[in-house]
Amino acid sequence: MNHYPAPWQLQGSGYILIYRFTKEFVAQHGRVPAFLEGQFSGGLGSVMLVNYESSDAGPYGELLFIPGKFHHQGRKLNTISKIYVSTSDSVDNGWENWGIPKELAAFSFQKLASGKEHVQVSQAGVSIADLTLSAFGPSFPVNTRLLPFPLVQQHQQQLYYTQFSGKGKGRLAKIDELSINAALFPDISLCKPWALLKVDPFAITFPVATIQR
Repeated sequence: MNHYPAPWQLQGSGYILIYRFTKEFVAQHGRVPAFLEGQFSGGLGSVMLVNYESSDAGPYGELLFIPGKFHHQGRKLNTISKIYVSTSDSVDNGWENWGIPKELAAFSFQKLASGKEHVQVSQAGVSIADLTLSAFGPSFPVNTRLLPFPLVQQHQQQLYYTQFSGKGKGRLAKIDELSINAALFPDISLCKPWALLKVDPFAITFPVATIQR
């Protein structure tokens, strides 16, 4: 394993899909880790699809799912309950640095002549997600200070607390086509996004996690 310690600085572009998932959807599809089961408290969840052109571990693609907030030790925190990335270095160091349950997958980001973008995520030749998205309208500043996702993750009986931050230029976006393999990722085709942004460029900082043993 190549070790790339936190903090990480990442740059790229991607899509942020904001949802208000129901308690029933999260219970059935959210892949909530055992230590947070029964603690869902609502709030905004997210799907992020990012093409990092650079990071401390090199470029990689990422697809992640955040169900919403959970009650945890007197606080309301988020968790990443499902996540795929395109490099082994990102997988290994995601677990090591932040307890994030990363899995390896293949990513394809294709800009179409129509201006839309086609993104495919697959694992061992099996499709996980197939999306066509498009952005529209003027750009505006995007900053995670307006929509923070303070994380708690559990790995090897340790709790990892991380508050990542990011900023960039956003535009409104929409999903033109969407296919999800519900066996491998929460089936967001069952839900309507609350908001959808394309962020390009996108810069994010993942700091050193606070670890509770």
